[in-house]
Amino acid sequence: MLTDREQDTLNFIADYINKHQKAPRLVDVGDALNIKAVAHISRLLKALQNKGYIERTRANRGIRLIHPQYETITQSPKPGLPFMGRIAAGTPIEAIADEESIDINAMLAGNDHFVLKVEGQSMQDIGVMDQDWVVIKSTPHARNNDVVAVMINGWETTLKRIQYIDEQTTRLIPENSELEPIDYHPDQLTIQGVLVGQFRRY
Repeated sequence: MLTDREQDTLNFIADYINKHQKAPRLVDVGDALNIKAVAHISRLLKALQNKGYIERTRANRGIRLIHPQYETITQSPKPGLPFMGRIAAGTPIEAIADEESIDINAMLAGNDHFVLKVEGQSMQDIGVMDQDWVVIKSTPHARNNDVVAVMINGWETTLKRIQYIDEQTTRLIPENSELEPIDYHPDQLTIQGVLVGQFRRY
């Protein structure tokens, strides 16, 4: 059984998630219940966790409703996109998975999107620079002249513009006037996704 204060806390969390599609921060809980001490808020949340109403993580907004009473309340997945590793914009490099996540504008988010960090200058003529972050929409198919993340021979991954020459030839084109396109047999290439956005840190 919940105390009145615990019930008030739980009601606020449920209402907040229902309205905003994300969990409240500790400061949101404190403001709503007029509690200034973080330790007091933490005790209330721990009580709700121990009684099986919520689960918590160390992440910001790391509160999730788990009691059957609240199963109809929609909770958005963890914000951000998975950071899947680094991608060459020069000589292809081996793709290495990472366990970070990148939080970006919601318009680029989705379960079918991921983020890669560019290494190299082969796409600089379209403004994709070394150390930029690119947002890729996961798809095994691309249109002619799309900029794609593509795997070569099953292990090298690179960012290039793709051009379908004929049934036996697919061309990967760098956007750098000092570099030459390279032709491949289609069987050598596996499209990982299409470029849909980018951002950089200064």
